Amino acid sequence: MKLKFYSMSFLIIIILTLILAIFNGFKILGLVNSLFLSSLFVFCFSLLLFLFSDGAFSIMGHSFRRFHYMTAPKRLKETMEDDELYTNKEIKIRQLKYPITMPLLVTSSVTLVIALLLSFFL
Repeated sequence: MKLKFYSMSFLIIIILTLILAIFNGFKILGLVNSLFLSSLFVFCFSLLLFLFSDGAFSIMGHSFRRFHYMTAPKRLKETMEDDELYTNKEIKIRQLKYPITMPLLVTSSVTLVIALLLSFFL
């Protein structure tokens, strides 16, 4: 099962590389640049997916709701008292793990290193 996710993430990087190579040209330097850009894009996306699945944004959202409730005017607080979203003291941290997050991180970081090494030797 994990091999399937690793091969799928590698295939995503290769497809993005070929799409970018159309615009950069099919020379060796254009392919290396396309590989670097596509792996960098997938790396950033997988880091964002990793942050989202660990619940970092749910904690920030809870903090903003509590801050908004504490700084609200009195007449607005009276309308918020019935709303469980503002008065709930417990934090619901999102614990949804995506199985493709780690394969995307690993394959994109490996292809980033490969693209950097290729760019130094070309």
